[in-house]
Amino acid sequence: MPPRGADPDWYARFIQRMCAATGAEKMLMDASLLPLLPPMEKVAFLSFEDALALRGPSTADPGAFTLTQFTSGSTAEPKGVVLPGDKIVANLRAIVEWLEIAPGDHVCTWLPLSHDMGLMGTFLGSLTAAGDTWAHGLDLVLMTPQGFLRSPARWLSACEEFGATITVAPNYAYDMAARRRGPAHDLGRLRTCVVGAEPIRAESLERFSQVFQDSGFDPTAFRPAYGMAETALAVTGTRLGVHWHATEIEPLPDDPRAGTGAAQGYLVVSSGAPLPGYEVRIDGDGIGEILVKGPSVADSYASGAPLPDADGWFHTRDLGVLHDGQLHVLGRTDDVFQVAGRNIYALDVEVYAGEVTGVRSGRVVAIPENGDLTLVAECEPDFCDRDSAHRLAQTLKQQIVARLGVAPRRVLLTRRGALPMTSSGKIRRKPLVTALQSSQVKILAGSLE
Repeated sequence: MPPRGADPDWYARFIQRMCAATGAEKMLMDASLLPLLPPMEKVAFLSFEDALALRGPSTADPGAFTLTQFTSGSTAEPKGVVLPGDKIVANLRAIVEWLEIAPGDHVCTWLPLSHDMGLMGTFLGSLTAAGDTWAHGLDLVLMTPQGFLRSPARWLSACEEFGATITVAPNYAYDMAARRRGPAHDLGRLRTCVVGAEPIRAESLERFSQVFQDSGFDPTAFRPAYGMAETALAVTGTRLGVHWHATEIEPLPDDPRAGTGAAQGYLVVSSGAPLPGYEVRIDGDGIGEILVKGPSVADSYASGAPLPDADGWFHTRDLGVLHDGQLHVLGRTDDVFQVAGRNIYALDVEVYAGEVTGVRSGRVVAIPENGDLTLVAECEPDFCDRDSAHRLAQTLKQQIVARLGVAPRRVLLTRRGALPMTSSGKIRRKPLVTALQSSQVKILAGSLE
């Protein structure tokens, strides 16, 4: 699906690159997307309705199937990951074992099937779990992403109506559901709420638990997890029935964030321990790049570039730290940049900026510009007039100076929905930089430019 805010011409070029990278001869999509795409040589377009009318030979051999799954594109152009069927099967089995799916479980989801968490985790994972080894059959309730965005309460209503015990969503979805609660729900049957695909915020989990406390929601249902397209999906996860926890992370002497002047650390939610058959280690002592090994790590990208090193470890380019065997994810190695000769870690800036009243949760991003720091944030509706926006921008600047000792040169405020996002809710940092340079993002009057 096109990410929110995607330029139609960019989306068409992206689809063309996907077809070229995979050798695809047929393109299956919602009929509403057909007008967005130009004719492509040797590629036939099929709507879902057209595909449902087709019949042909099939095989039950996982080794005969290969999926090229594309990365989200939050920090760079999406890359195709080649996943043979046996690697997909290995990850699906690990996910179902981790979730401890059993008879009586049912799944409800609105995640797009074009995203790894929607395709692998909820759709194929549910089909796997429905087998006699685990659930002996289960109900899978699929909503559209558009239905969730129009009314987040419909997601929880569906969980209640169909007796869902398992649901899966990014952090921002739980924020939206807590803010726009709607009518009362009975969430007492939910025993597993997987959280992943973007930074997991302790305040989001706490707020959701508080808002739905009288709906029978059990906070131990939250199952923070970590994964990526290069491993089919999941790598680590929180155990069933174990209350999620967060650890205060502070700069260490060899940490890229050291020297930023941060007066204090911040809470980072644990993404749990490695799933059965998987290993995780940190490159270096303390905070460093996350390396993963396991049966579903892809061998190569569609370009032919290899994924794992000679010892089988995939270098994720994500930063993290291990505490008591639990992985805590801090962000991307690409998100460490220099300002005035000092290392600045984007997540530091974004966490501290997110504490300011008036900034939308999870909708603030720090980017480097010509050796300086620029902060871009979506603000709540009550802060969008010129005077309110100016006061908010000044407060944000003072907050970053007080916490990090570095002043953003620009603090740019936008309205709700202005920042380009991936389908899983992550801000597309590189396209945002390009959009700012070409004045494609509407900046509110009162911003510090």
